[in-house]
Amino acid sequence: MESTPEPTPIGRVIAISAGLALIVGVLTLAFAWPSADMGPNEIPIAVIGPDEAADQVQSQLDEAQPDGFDVTAVADPAEAETLIKEREVYAALAITPGSVDLYTASAASPTVTRLVTGIADQVAAQMSQAAGQPGSVRVNTEDLVPLPADDPNGAGLAASAFPMAMGGIVIAALIAFNVRGSGRQVLAAVLAPPAVGAGVAAILMYVLESIDGDFWAIAGALTLTMAATAWGILGLAKLLGRPGFVLGAVIVMLVGNPLSGMASSPELLPAPWGAFGQFLSPGAGGTLVRSTAYFDGNGAETALWTLAGWVVAGVVLFTIGAVRAKVKAVNADESEETPAAA
Repeated sequence: MESTPEPTPIGRVIAISAGLALIVGVLTLAFAWPSADMGPNEIPIAVIGPDEAADQVQSQLDEAQPDGFDVTAVADPAEAETLIKEREVYAALAITPGSVDLYTASAASPTVTRLVTGIADQVAAQMSQAAGQPGSVRVNTEDLVPLPADDPNGAGLAASAFPMAMGGIVIAALIAFNVRGSGRQVLAAVLAPPAVGAGVAAILMYVLESIDGDFWAIAGALTLTMAATAWGILGLAKLLGRPGFVLGAVIVMLVGNPLSGMASSPELLPAPWGAFGQFLSPGAGGTLVRSTAYFDGNGAETALWTLAGWVVAGVVLFTIGAVRAKVKAVNADESEETPAAA
């Protein structure tokens, strides 16, 4: 007769319930907190005119939102356009007695564009009221780097943050737990990111039509992003085993993904976490993809170095783990042969 299994101890049931509550709470905090506490933090914008005009706008913005904006004075619209296209500023304002001219780049961040547009509207309304002629000052907006017509809000690119992070985790998991032999794992880690990157690029460009630009350049940016995540986690898994994989996945998914700024911009996340997120693979990868797709690679230098650093760190950790495993295997073989030789 088969014996009836012992009931699970009540203490274990309580521990499991508490653990689940903790896990769900951490997940909720990680993904909801950046959005709930969203606000401008040193968003760089330009004002076309003398330094006095920029100082005046800076003072007005500081009164409404302390430390929310970092205003730079530029000489003319051409200089402002250069700064916007090189990703030095998000937008530029030119204030004249009869109008407020606004230059934006919605491809850099639709959220920031809407925010700056609202500021321009407020400035125009205040000028009209001061002149005693409501509505007399108009806002003229020019989007210098627009998003594709099929995705004017950038929803597809923002939504790609999760699969970009998850793609690297999946690559690392499949290699770490399903491929035997360090050499074969290295081969798989070299071959998988380009395949996944090309697939994601094709979906974003030709299915969702959320990205414009050169396919191979975008596929390359996605490949480096996947490789940075995959190698970082694979290195930890090789060195520490399953705990290392869990640690890497937590860093990427629960820290890096919410702080990537893909859905808004790093400057809209709580300070200093928005800047910190740019040194993790999801944030750096998002910046690289956006810069590659819309800005001819401008503003991507730090992201490139960050992703390359993650790849190198992962390779180093993987090598240390592989060597250590090899040494243990040799020592185990020698200990087994010694009694036989005696």
